Amino acid sequence: MFIDAQTGNYSNELKTFLLLKLLYRNGKSKLISDEISYLRWELKVSRKTINKHIDFLKSLGWLVYNSKTEYYSIRAFDKLREENNWEVRLAFPINFKTYKELKAVTGAVIYGYLHKDFWRKVKSEKSVQIKESTYYFISPKFNYKQQPAPVSVNGVTDIFNISKATASRLKNYAFKSGFINLKKNYSENFVNKKAMQEWCNYNERNHNIVYVEGGYRLQFIDTVYPLFYFTKRKSL
Repeated sequence: MFIDAQTGNYSNELKTFLLLKLLYRNGKSKLISDEISYLRWELKVSRKTINKHIDFLKSLGWLVYNSKTEYYSIRAFDKLREENNWEVRLAFPINFKTYKELKAVTGAVIYGYLHKDFWRKVKSEKSVQIKESTYYFISPKFNYKQQPAPVSVNGVTDIFNISKATASRLKNYAFKSGFINLKKNYSENFVNKKAMQEWCNYNERNHNIVYVEGGYRLQFIDTVYPLFYFTKRKSL
C-alpha cells in the first residue's frame, strides 16, 4: 500500500485514509462538519483539500457511502489487499505518530524489505558477493536482523519503478526518523579523480567519486539494517 501510494502519487490521500482508520476503529463514520474540521486540523489542510482526498478515496473504493444510513464505510486492509493483489504479508505498525511520517515509513518499508530479501538470498546460496564485500550465511542461529545489507538505489529503482532521486530521499527520511540504520561506505585509499573519471568513462560506469576526509574516494553501496520489526498480516 505504501509503495503503491508512492508510485501512484497519492501519499497524501493515503495519510488521510490511515487517519480515518485510526480514528474510527468500528470502520464507519458520517464525516459530519465537526469531524471534517477535526481532520483538517489534524492534517493541517484546507476544507477543499480534505474534500478532494475523500472524493479520491471514494473513487478507489476505500470509502463507500451508504445513502440510506448516511454513513461512510472505511474498507478493511485485508479486503484492499485482496482487491489489489497485495500478497506480501509484511506490515508496518502505524499509530498517531508514524502515520504523519509517510515518506519515512515508505523508505523504511522499502529498505527493510530489501534487507530481509538480501539475507534470505544469502541463506539460500550460502554466500553472496557484492563488489567489495562477500556476505556469508554463518549458521541457523545467525541473527540477520541486526546485520547490515547492501541496498543500492539502482536496485530500488529497478524493482519498484521509483526514480533514483526519490529512492535516495526515502532512504534519508527513514534514517532521520530512526526507522533504519544507514552507513556510507568508501574506499580506504584516496584515488586520482581525473584518472578514475577516465576509467569510469571508458568502462561506462557511474562516477561514484566523492571528496571525503581530505581526499577523493570511491563510494560503494550504502549498507542498511532496520531498527523496527515487521508484523505479519494473514495469508490471502
